[in-house]
Amino acid sequence: SIWREHLAISADSMDARLVVLNKIDTLWDTLNSAEQVQAQIERQCQTSAEMLGVPLERVVPVSAQKGLVAKITADDLLLETSGLPVLEEALAKGIMGQRQSILRSAVAHGVANLRTETSRVINIRRRDLDDQMAELRSLRGKNASVIESMRQRIEQEQREFDLSTSKIQAVRAVHLKLLRDVFQQLGAKSLKGELSELAQTLQQKGLKLGVKKIYVQTFDKLRSTMDKAQASGTEIQAMLGGTFRQLNAEFGFSLQVPPPPQLEHFTHDLHQIEQSHLQYLGMGNALKLAQPEFAERLVRALAMRLRTVYESAANDLELWSKSATAQLDAQLRERRRSFARRMEAVDRIQQAASGLVERISEIEAGEEELGQLEQKLHELTSKLVAPPAVEPLDADKQLLSA
Repeated sequence: SIWREHLAISADSMDARLVVLNKIDTLWDTLNSAEQVQAQIERQCQTSAEMLGVPLERVVPVSAQKGLVAKITADDLLLETSGLPVLEEALAKGIMGQRQSILRSAVAHGVANLRTETSRVINIRRRDLDDQMAELRSLRGKNASVIESMRQRIEQEQREFDLSTSKIQAVRAVHLKLLRDVFQQLGAKSLKGELSELAQTLQQKGLKLGVKKIYVQTFDKLRSTMDKAQASGTEIQAMLGGTFRQLNAEFGFSLQVPPPPQLEHFTHDLHQIEQSHLQYLGMGNALKLAQPEFAERLVRALAMRLRTVYESAANDLELWSKSATAQLDAQLRERRRSFARRMEAVDRIQQAASGLVERISEIEAGEEELGQLEQKLHELTSKLVAPPAVEPLDADKQLLSA
């Protein structure tokens, strides 16, 4: 049960598990031949593999004590017989190698997200610079009336944009209200209310008849609350998705609709907690449950574990919400800066004709700087995800030192 409930939780985790059968030297019977001893060891490995549900090659028989003696006495034959070299090779090339692969994959995923988000910001700034450059080049040789018309057009675009921000604030208010409702559902006060009936039943004097039924009903309510939180998260995601698509169409934003938050693993955590505490409600613990101190400790321990699950779910939702709206805030700020820069450019052009050439040079320098920044970003992120170069001699030394 320890293996099934804590070590081999899912089928995906089996590749990262290794079963070691220690003390095989107890089977080294001098009355049996080496072939008979080996056959006994193989049978035990086969039985263990079938019982634990792992491939046979993931079961390694060893004698740690004989392996240690062999290393101290430099007995190569005893060391080979102990099975310790096979275990060391499995750890070096299997478990530890896979851990490095998982970490590298996580780093690569994070770097890819960083590169995508940074490239999006750079492209937004480059597009704004292109718009300014097109406006400024069109002003070469134009008279004051054309420049004034340019100013009026920018001001009109800014007014339309400001009107849209009020709609965004309204959507944000609804978003925050839905989020607050979810936080209340996952709050300590709500959890206390859902556990109140179970707590009252356990605090009654005498035998707690029917407590298991109330226990199951309590966890049904807890799972229902988590399902409601998931539904609210999906509703928030749909609302943000509609707003993002509208802003992309109206103002040329590049907002990405985030995937909905995933809270299913918290429901799985609730199920595990339910099963782990169910043993205390059986007939074997009826006399213990009759003791107020035991019942109180049980309620307190249960509430503590459930509070951790609820708080983790609320934290995940909050982080998801912040990451979903961060890109909107960034692009709104960038668009406001763009309007300010465009108005500043027109003002400078009106002040002096020489300012036109100067401003165009500044924009060209800005575009060149963005190109260098993008190249630098690509170089740095490529170094982060590049696998480390290991010389063959260094690799041999590492294996020998291990």
